[in-house]
Amino acid sequence: MPLTDPERRTVLLAAGGDLAAFTRLVRDHQGYIAGLLRRACGDATLAEDLTQLTFLKAWRRLGSLRDPDAVRLWLRRIALNLLTDAMRRGTVPTVAFHDELAHVGQPSPESALLHGLEIDRALERLATAPRTCIVLAYGEGMSHGEIAAALKLPLGTVKSHIARGLATLRQILEVEDDDHEVRSRAHSPSR
Repeated sequence: MPLTDPERRTVLLAAGGDLAAFTRLVRDHQGYIAGLLRRACGDATLAEDLTQLTFLKAWRRLGSLRDPDAVRLWLRRIALNLLTDAMRRGTVPTVAFHDELAHVGQPSPESALLHGLEIDRALERLATAPRTCIVLAYGEGMSHGEIAAALKLPLGTVKSHIARGLATLRQILEVEDDDHEVRSRAHSPSR
């Protein structure tokens, strides 16, 4: 989406070293980057740290931004590179897949994405790599090829992470729905 003239001006001023313009740029994009990283890594503290690093790196490299209209994508790329580096160093907490959750055939997670908080809670239970791939595919609308390039993973690995992650999400959401139904019945008055 093309930037408005004031947004483009802010990016160009920031690229020229204007600290006030860069502060506006951070204010305009910080929520998006922090939310993306929080969903992708499942750790609010790490996401906050990576968000700060993203904007520090952006400040240092803003002169290399060729297209002011692409500033959001450029920031996303920096954030994902930092997340990828953290994953490689092993500083991103991971949760192992549960074999008992690997069944398929439940309601699609695509429709469940409309249930924001349930999905966020379920995503937190996934291992980092599948969670990140799913967030980028469904939250950011990236293709499998774009995800593979952004995370520096083979395309087959991305597809596998997404397929297994979606199957796991289906099971997690089904279990939570079943638990909610049981709790609702237990708390409802008898007739």
